[in-house]
Amino acid sequence: MSEQQKDGYGFSTDLFVTRKSNGESIVVGGTSADTSRWIRILSNRAAQLLWFQMSQMLHPEETKGTTMNMMTAPMRDTNRPTITTHMDVKKLDENEGFNLTGWVGDKQWNVHLNNSEVERFWSALSNALYP
Repeated sequence: MSEQQKDGYGFSTDLFVTRKSNGESIVVGGTSADTSRWIRILSNRAAQLLWFQMSQMLHPEETKGTTMNMMTAPMRDTNRPTITTHMDVKKLDENEGFNLTGWVGDKQWNVHLNNSEVERFWSALSNALYP
């Protein structure tokens, strides 16, 4: 079994979310723990997964009926080397924030958001997905 390549950005700040001009992708980025800038492109489906998982963790009571109202996005070809096609969100220990993991083909990337960044990032993602 081959070892999966993984890029980690650690706790990041100065996060941003924007929709690409063609409307088919979402661009996210920020400043990593070592102060370098990072950018990732998410398929609409990956961005919706990210938004939905964060919504369930941040606002569980308000998101009970959300799945019925969400538009679905088609899956994107997983062999595109620059597009994140799947996302996963996990809470970090003791209110330290969230860990976001994205998959780009057989590679992974992850970023940690502290509690002060989580809600701001989720709001920016909401605005990009559902203007």
